[in-house]
Amino acid sequence: MALDLDTFLPYRLAKLASKMSEQFAPVYQQQSDLTIPQWRILFNLAQFGQSNAKALCQQAAMDKSTVSRAIKALIEKHYVVSLVDPDDKRASLLKLSEQGVSLYQQLAPAALAWEQNLLEVLSQTEYQALLSCLDKLNAQLGE
Repeated sequence: MALDLDTFLPYRLAKLASKMSEQFAPVYQQQSDLTIPQWRILFNLAQFGQSNAKALCQQAAMDKSTVSRAIKALIEKHYVVSLVDPDDKRASLLKLSEQGVSLYQQLAPAALAWEQNLLEVLSQTEYQALLSCLDKLNAQLGE
């Protein structure tokens, strides 16, 4: 039995995610010079508040080296600040700076509008079914 990539879910989801990232990039690149990993870290920090690099790897589903480079660049661009973790003096807590919060507030409405435009092809029922299916697959994979 041959593997048909047109019906192989991991391939289709990876391809869709790549296409979405590529077409979403102009939304945040018009107002900033962020890369894909950088915007994902910025948005995760906006949603979750303070975090450490290890947690950001899990939250953003990215590997340690990619997260580390993105954090370093965001700190250099003054969008993120690094604080000493009061519970572990060897570790750092990361949070958005005022400049990072401001950038997020500029980008979030454009991100929501882009998503809404993409989802226009789905009915509300289809959208809810998609979210349900994604939740089930995540649960099956242990997330």
